[in-house]
Amino acid sequence: MATRVAVVRARRDEDKEGRRRQLLDAAAALFLHTPYAALRMAEVAEAAGLAKGTLFLYFPTKEALFLALLDERLGAWFDRLDAVLARGEAPWTAARAARAVVASVQGDESLLRLVPVWQTVLEHNVTQGQLRPFKERLLERQLRTGALLERRLPFLAAGEGARLLLHVHALVSGLRQLADPAPVVRELLEDPRLAPLRVGFSRELTFALTHLLRGLHARASLPVRTAPERSHV
Repeated sequence: MATRVAVVRARRDEDKEGRRRQLLDAAAALFLHTPYAALRMAEVAEAAGLAKGTLFLYFPTKEALFLALLDERLGAWFDRLDAVLARGEAPWTAARAARAVVASVQGDESLLRLVPVWQTVLEHNVTQGQLRPFKERLLERQLRTGALLERRLPFLAAGEGARLLLHVHALVSGLRQLADPAPVVRELLEDPRLAPLRVGFSRELTFALTHLLRGLHARASLPVRTAPERSHV
């Protein structure tokens, strides 16, 4: 009897995970072509082939749904970056590290669209209970990947790898918004005179990270200043 109950429970858990997966996949697909503000929960439920009421059983708000999607995409990004950083043992240059970080985010359109609305939208209208597991996973991954960065870049002090990832987040968020302007702005920027205002996301992110890391490297190369000895008269 106990075995039968366990099997039934396992099947129910599989069904729940399957429906959750359907909802996240539907949300990701819709988000690629629909701005966050315009996307409705009813559309997600319809795309997933589930009732709207079922959607709210899994995700009580739109923010909770897309926070879960962000959680997944961040995890996949950390996995990609960790895999690259873990290959071999030799130290890297600042330029190589910058290229590796940029390559790890290129092509992940869901992540690039989610990051700019992360703090401004997704972390609103959710409870601490929903947010805490996300933040704890983020901290764990940030510390782990930060340690790998420090191994590749010996000029980083202990803890600076994780701190660098905070700056990566800020740069991705800001540059992504600049590189994806409103249609009226995009049309204006076709004017050759306004060309300096056009932002190429990968190019500018590579530039910013390379020079940030070179600055940290230069700082680490400076001679350590010692305080002058005081004369005792």
